[in-house]
Amino acid sequence: MDKILQQFLEVASLQNVSHAAKKLFLSQPTLTHNMKKLEESLGVQLFVRTSNGIRLTEFGEVLRDQARVMQRVYDSTLLKIEQLKARHERELKIGTGHAWWFLFLSDTICDYRQVHPGANIHIDVGNHLRLMALLLSGDLDLFVGHEIIGLNKRAGVSFIPLFLTQDWVYVRKEHPLATRVCSNQDLENYPIIEVTPDEHRHQFVVEDLQPKKLEREQLKLTEKILYRSNSLFTCMDIANRSNGILLFPKHMAAYFKRFNLVNLQMSEEYQRKGNVGIYLIRERQHDLHIQDIQEIIRRNVDKIGANVE
Repeated sequence: MDKILQQFLEVASLQNVSHAAKKLFLSQPTLTHNMKKLEESLGVQLFVRTSNGIRLTEFGEVLRDQARVMQRVYDSTLLKIEQLKARHERELKIGTGHAWWFLFLSDTICDYRQVHPGANIHIDVGNHLRLMALLLSGDLDLFVGHEIIGLNKRAGVSFIPLFLTQDWVYVRKEHPLATRVCSNQDLENYPIIEVTPDEHRHQFVVEDLQPKKLEREQLKLTEKILYRSNSLFTCMDIANRSNGILLFPKHMAAYFKRFNLVNLQMSEEYQRKGNVGIYLIRERQHDLHIQDIQEIIRRNVDKIGANVE
């Protein structure tokens, strides 16, 4: 609000120029001069001198009442601006795979909200190559996912390992293989259900595609009938309506059981093992909100430590 109007409100409140000047840390002549300028600019008399100080004229009372309204509006505006600044300063844009959302990221977001109640939070769930592309474009602050083998070394990102994971094979309870111990060969005649498969448009983030090609050849994915979807719930529905096999981290076994899906008992390992961790832009790793969310992620992973071993 205008500085002269703020001085006027102080004079109007105390009804004494000398006392108002002391409170405002101004000399009395300076404050008197400013009030005279205000009267001249408005073309009306605002004060009448009395033996005890001053009193407001009718014009002065109107200005006082309206100036108080303006002061409240001004203070409210400043507060809203500060709140908006806080939301943007602590805004969180985070990505995750489906499994990690259910395992610990949902709790992490709730904990972050407790610490930063005014922050905007954006959550992107999906394939790790897609999330990496979003990270590199600045649309994410960080994401939790599998370590990307063959990642372009010039990407300027850091990977912070959290734990080691392994995929299990899930099927519906009524699946022909559900009641027996299976070998890898037993699975060859059943279609694979792929959750959030890699997309060609995001492969630019990978410098060496050979490890991924080798993995798909070992699993004979190039020879199999495939179901693909970027929706975990769609894939779970397909698994329940077909003899397809769903490859997904072992940590989801308890969750899948609620939806009629069980993990096959395997006589040998079928799928990959790998690290799960946090990816972030190296030059932003010291940003305060990124440090905050990393700490909360680690705390929640530690809470469920027995479930991620």
